[in-house]
Parts: sequence; structure tokens; C-alpha cells
Amino acid sequence: MAQRKTIRSRRLGKQIRRLRDDAQLNQEKLVERMNADQPRQRRLSAAHLSRVETGIARISSEHLDRIITVLDVEAEQAQGLGELRRRADEPGWWQEYSDIVPESVEMLVEIGEDAATAHSYDNVYVQGLLQTRAYAEVLIGNARAFVSPINVDRMADLRMRRQQRLGEDSFEGLVAVLTEGVIRTMVGGRDVMRDQLQHLIEVTQQYPVTIHILPFSAGALPGTDNFVIFGFPHEFDGEVVYVDSDTAQRIYEERTPVRQYTYIFDAALAQALPARESQDLIRAVMEEL
Repeated sequence: MAQRKTIRSRRLGKQIRRLRDDAQLNQEKLVERMNADQPRQRRLSAAHLSRVETGIARISSEHLDRIITVLDVEAEQAQGLGELRRRADEPGWWQEYSDIVPESVEMLVEIGEDAATAHSYDNVYVQGLLQTRAYAEVLIGNARAFVSPINVDRMADLRMRRQQRLGEDSFEGLVAVLTEGVIRTMVGGRDVMRDQLQHLIEVTQQYPVTIHILPFSAGALPGTDNFVIFGFPHEFDGEVVYVDSDTAQRIYEERTPVRQYTYIFDAALAQALPARESQDLIRAVMEEL
């Protein structure tokens, strides 16, 4: 059975490729230096290295150690590479749900498990990390074209388990921008919506979460996609953007799309209400229900 491509394996491959490029070596030259004085059975092929760099294939600890030696990688980054290789081979708890969610959603959970920060922009519904279970169940249940009714509970379980990341010590914080339309859209009736809005207030008190509301008065939206920009603890780990829509989920790691979505987020944040005023608006909407 082919191994599942993971975000961790893609991140590892991306770092190896960047280190190789910095050393001004092509894949053939790197492999040639790695394989020097090695018996045939312990050599790495350029074709396999190519698959490793794209995240399709795994790499052994021995081969990674030789790459680190040839490229003269500093100790801190070498340790990070080794940890990333080890974790790429570990099954994640989210794989329990692989029979009901696409690979892109599994990757979203995996990204969130490793990310230290998250910046989200949502203009339709409340960000998944901030949803109550009742609110989530309504949204999942309404997506009948994509989710079987018998899987609603398990999908909600997955979403709730993702939220545990907010309380872990290694998570530094979430900054969420929600449009005013999000908090005014009636999802599941008054009680469900009131509890959801109350949760948006409480979650900022319990976890490193900041919520900003982009009011109707701000005018035209800076973007129409709903997305999350994830940041990682090490500077050599680039940011990752997860974009969500009804028909597709996309993951971007390349510099240009990451920069574009960062610009949209920054523009939305600049137009949004400060955190305290956002909480006041959320309370005002609750009173209207």
C-alpha cells in the first residue's frame, strides 16, 4: 500500500530542497556526494530524492543524516529535520476519520496540530476552531451534498477534537477576523446562535484567541475566500494557507499565494473593529436574538 502523503512529509521535502538549493547542488550532485563509499544497497537514487522533496516518498533516518552531513546543516535545524521525519511516519489521530473526510481535511488537521499560530478570515460562517458543537452539527448536516447524514456526529467529533489544540502549551494564538454577516446569520435557530455568540466571547477569555469583527460599514470585502494562515515554530518552516469552499479545499505553501492571502488578511484586520469593540458588537447581536 502506498504511504499517505502528509503535510509533514511535504514540509520536510521542502526544507531539504531549500537546503540543497542554498548549497547550489542539483539532486544528482547531492546524491553523488551522499553515496560516496556506500555499498549499493545503502545508496539513495536521485529519483527517490525527487519524490522525497515533493513529499511523495519517505526518507530513512540514515539517508537524512547523510544529507545533513553533506549540506553541513546547523545543529538546531538538523534536530528539527529529524523530528519532522519521525513525525511524518507517525499515524495521526485524525486518520480515524479518513473514511469520511477527504485527504485535504486530514491535512488541515495535521497542519493545525503542528502550527504555533493561526490567522483566519471568514465571511460566511464562524471559523471551525471557534464553533460550538450544536452550531457545527447544523452546518455539517446542511452540507447534504457532501456529507452523509450518518456521518454528521463523527464529523462534529473531529471538529471538536481539533479545538483542543487551542489549549495546548505549544500553541501561541489564533487571530480571527469574522465579517458582521457571520455573527448575524441565523444558524440553527435563536438558541444555537445565542450560545455560539456567547462562546465567541468566552473562548477569548479561556485561550490565546483574539476575535475581530469586520463591520458592514467597512464596505466592500477585501476578499471572498475563507482561509487560515498557519505559522510554525521554526523560521525555516514557511507558512501554509488553507482555503475552504463548498466544492474544494486548497493548500498553498508557495511564497506568492501565501503573500497574497496574508495581504487579504492584513487588509481585513485593518478594517475590522478592535477586539474590545468586536466583543461589544457580538453582545449587541446576542441581545437582538
